[in-house]
Amino acid sequence: MVFLRFIRPFHEFMVDGDTMHADTRVLIVDDEPEFSAPIKAILEQYGMDVREAATAAQMHEILQRFEPDLLLLDVNLPDATGLDIARQIKQTRHLDIIMMSALKTVENRVDGLHSGADYYLPKPVDIRELLAVIASRRKGSESIARPAERWVLDISQWLLTTPDGERHTLSISERNLLQALASHAGETVRRSQLYEALGVEDYEPESRRLDINISRLRRRFTNDRYTLPIKTVHSLGYQFSEPVRICS
Repeated sequence: MVFLRFIRPFHEFMVDGDTMHADTRVLIVDDEPEFSAPIKAILEQYGMDVREAATAAQMHEILQRFEPDLLLLDVNLPDATGLDIARQIKQTRHLDIIMMSALKTVENRVDGLHSGADYYLPKPVDIRELLAVIASRRKGSESIARPAERWVLDISQWLLTTPDGERHTLSISERNLLQALASHAGETVRRSQLYEALGVEDYEPESRRLDINISRLRRRFTNDRYTLPIKTVHSLGYQFSEPVRICS
């Protein structure tokens, strides 16, 4: 099975410290050495400090003595699922998670993002895309060398324009949620604020109504070309993590 796409010969990947941030610390968690070994070698060419783990247990052991900036995480591990690991990590640590898996349907990607992953790459991974994602994550951006304001929210017309230029009519709950998130793009919007946007003032702490609405939004506006950039901030709320232009 092919795990990694090399568009150029391995030796042609030149170091660009300004782009790739040579001080980046990376932990690769994957039980397929055919996949993790070449990635480790390439990232080390860029001056990154890279460690490897083949299981969740090994990952936790490494995390006791190594503080990564970035976690490259497989979904299927021998002793755990990457989805559960992402949820746990986001509750206790502030680091970026790039999930990588042979599971590549829209539903798989949405599940990965909903678990707390910041980006989801299907295997076989194109090494150019992985490098671009790492560079953009280290610059504090979720986008990968794409133009700003790929998303346009027209509040008065109840329309969302997606990166492919398509305009989609929104329901009232979709519009209100997107308005609340887009108005504070790049910031965490608390659950209480989002419930207020839904018109729900009294709700039980264990209520999943908000999460269900967010999940539906992600499913509707995620496909093979783009992903709705709503990031889960566990125990706090959600964040629209890409630039968005708001029209009123």
